[in-house]
Amino acid sequence: MIGIVGGYGAVGGAAARLLAPHGIRVGGRDAGRARRFVEEELAGHGEAWQVDAYDEASLARFCRGCSVVVNCAGPSYRLLDRVARAAFLAGADYVDAAGDGPAIERLDGSQPSGAVAVFSAGMLPGLTGLLPRHLARFAPGGADRLDVYTGGLDRLTPAAAVDVLLAGREGHGEAMAVWRDGATRSRALTPAHGVELPFFHGPVTAYPYLSTEAARVAGELGLREARWYNVVTGERMMAAASTAVSADDLIRVAELELAGRTPYYVLLFQLSGSGATRTLALRTADTYALTAAVVAHATAAVLAGQVGAGLHYADAVLDPAGVLADVASVATIEVSDEITMIDLAEPAFEEGAL
Repeated sequence: MIGIVGGYGAVGGAAARLLAPHGIRVGGRDAGRARRFVEEELAGHGEAWQVDAYDEASLARFCRGCSVVVNCAGPSYRLLDRVARAAFLAGADYVDAAGDGPAIERLDGSQPSGAVAVFSAGMLPGLTGLLPRHLARFAPGGADRLDVYTGGLDRLTPAAAVDVLLAGREGHGEAMAVWRDGATRSRALTPAHGVELPFFHGPVTAYPYLSTEAARVAGELGLREARWYNVVTGERMMAAASTAVSADDLIRVAELELAGRTPYYVLLFQLSGSGATRTLALRTADTYALTAAVVAHATAAVLAGQVGAGLHYADAVLDPAGVLADVASVATIEVSDEITMIDLAEPAFEEGAL
């Protein structure tokens, strides 16, 4: 039995459809919505449960009897290790569509012996850590520099909107930072406005943001330099994300930007080494389906015994080729050696300048 917390949401619902053949338990705060989802989307093949991810007793009841508990609820920065602890107490393994360093740090090795947990098993974080590792396998003479651009035009769920607003909090990443010579360098980059990037539609803003995942992967790959950019289409969205607006305001701005336009999202990676550059672009029209495909792959890997005991990041334990094969139905992947390395201008800081 696979229990999916947030099982009828944008990510959880898509994951439930993929995992239904294994036998699933769909849980959410609204028992009626869970029942309708199982009846209408899964033709009755599954269990519908009411579960509140912020209530320990409710989580304990839901997790009991599950082999694996999958967390697709959010916002991830508020849930942290709550669902993981409930899963472990019930004797289940654990997969988190989001989750990151703070959740793992809070667990601090307190999981039962033999328990398996895979965090950051989604698109971002997840694929954004896995695909650089995939590229690095083919870098002649070793990798030296990595540039990553992620963004597009997309709708926001309430949980996703809150994650956007909380992303800049301490412990989750640093704006304007770069990875250079083995460490995070603060205030090294500035936003680039009105730039043209391969695979993105029209002029965009590239906003530097070095996440904890980005810094971790850059360090583990031994990169001299790594630059990560959030790519924003539309000045309204950039302004909304950088001011103290509510999640509802952010959702409305995303809807305005998307009105009359086709949604798209790009994960663009450029890795250089020994004078050569390789580019990998992954494009999708549905980020939630893409995230669900990674979650489902990670869950199947745990069920199949392909992941050892312990707390893991998905990018460190999943097979990139297998993940790419499983996401091919909701994304297109293009690899090229013909695209020149993008090099956005760096700021020229003066001594003593603020």
